[in-house]
Amino acid sequence: QFGISQPFYYPCFPRNKKNSSTVSISDYEENVWSSMNKTKTKIHEHNHWIEMDSNTDKVCPLMRIKHLTKVFGKLAAVSDFSFDFYKGEVCALLGHNGAGKTTITFILVGMMEATSGCVILQGLDHRIHIQKTRKMIGFCPQYDILYDKLSVQEHLELLAQIRHLDRTTINKSIDTILDLIGLTNDRRTLSKDLSGGMKRRLSIGISLIGDPKVSPIN
Repeated sequence: QFGISQPFYYPCFPRNKKNSSTVSISDYEENVWSSMNKTKTKIHEHNHWIEMDSNTDKVCPLMRIKHLTKVFGKLAAVSDFSFDFYKGEVCALLGHNGAGKTTITFILVGMMEATSGCVILQGLDHRIHIQKTRKMIGFCPQYDILYDKLSVQEHLELLAQIRHLDRTTINKSIDTILDLIGLTNDRRTLSKDLSGGMKRRLSIGISLIGDPKVSPIN
């Protein structure tokens, strides 16, 4: 079962009342660095292979993973994982099979609920504001999810419409992405006729539709 569960009384939530758990971006930026040193010290004690200072500029992280844990029965797939992601960075999670990389990715995009811990994207806790944070996240799954009878351009158009982009934005975005992934000359080609590498590039292009703030690639 996918997704993050809501309490049974969620239909009774007031629509026009600000959620008391909302973290404003300004408050978030003011408070992030006050606890950063304490958090880093604790994480370094238990994760000697993690480089916490991935960005030397003292800027507010775009996304923070805080003490993320996911347990399946008696198996801890992810245990107390914390990390900061910054705008303009490419970060890689490296590990052997079963290390929890895919589990972390699924939690980031809201496909799986964490046992404990949280993900904060631009000041929004994804446990509470999953609908808002999903609009800021792209996703490229481990395996290509493509339709044989749709062309490269039609795949991008489909996802753009799902993200509710207007027609002008769709056309401009598709042209930019096709150029970025090197499939401009194959925009009319059906996905079933693409090579394995081209399919992978298309999947990456799909994850970039809507100009997401973060795009995990599994």
